[in-house]
Amino acid sequence: MFQNALARRFAVEPRLQNPAEIGRYFAGEADGMDGVLVDAFGPLVVLTVYNPSFASEADEMISALRAVLQGERFFVGKVRSEEGEFKFLDPDQILGHHWTALEDGCSYEVRADSKNDFGLFPDARPARLALRQILKPDSQLLNLFSYTCGFAVVACRQGIKSAINVDASPEMLSWGKRNAELNGVDFAVIPELAQKYLARLERRVAAGKVDCPDVWVCDPPAFGAGRGQQRVLKHFWDDFWLAVERLSPRAVLVLRNDRTGYRRDDSLLSEVRSRFGRLYDCSPVTFAQSPSLCYEGHDRFYKINESLVLLKR
Repeated sequence: MFQNALARRFAVEPRLQNPAEIGRYFAGEADGMDGVLVDAFGPLVVLTVYNPSFASEADEMISALRAVLQGERFFVGKVRSEEGEFKFLDPDQILGHHWTALEDGCSYEVRADSKNDFGLFPDARPARLALRQILKPDSQLLNLFSYTCGFAVVACRQGIKSAINVDASPEMLSWGKRNAELNGVDFAVIPELAQKYLARLERRVAAGKVDCPDVWVCDPPAFGAGRGQQRVLKHFWDDFWLAVERLSPRAVLVLRNDRTGYRRDDSLLSEVRSRFGRLYDCSPVTFAQSPSLCYEGHDRFYKINESLVLLKR
């Protein structure tokens, strides 16, 4: 099954035949096994098993992948039990190791990490491809919830004027600066909550101290961390949309994979059009260039409320 899936994937995305590339090799239900994902981060291959029915077969799956994949490869696994807990598999004893991997000509540092921080999310590739299409040479990018600054790497490699990355984790931003070095670019990193940064940006723009970045990317985490009023995403969307209304950037690329239950399935596009239809062309980003990705999947164990929408003036 893995062999057949890889053959299909490589035929549609020939770039993935390069062992240094980042991408999804096996996409759960779409490839015949609900809740089973295989992602390649260059030589690091990650098996994730969300479906507890397959938990006992994880070691055998890794062996099967090892047999069919070419080049020097290192394998880790994340396996969910019936109780909902994850077990981390490290058969090659590589926890903490790092490599340089590629995606569409950009370089990223990837790491074997038991917390699922591998360095880039392969299923956000359509957003990174879409970003390339809306940038201009004088663009200034605002990258909210930037993680390891993947969007800024893409933008700066394309030659934009500047990029600002905002994330609450200084560790992830330091990782992002490492990615900048790998690509021969530079950008600003700001360790701050996105809501606080947006409020400060509004004040500075109103005072004439800075120009508002013309392109925004917003990619919040799937789970809003924290409790009660302090939950990261509890009030974020209202604050974010108000900032868009008041600052009016030229383009806004929004990824929303909110697993917290604050919205209905597939509601993002209708919400955005209702609020911004008179000001922006609001359209979904299609995924024809990355058919292996799971935004449009129906996997019982990996189906999430995930949307990718572009607002463009």
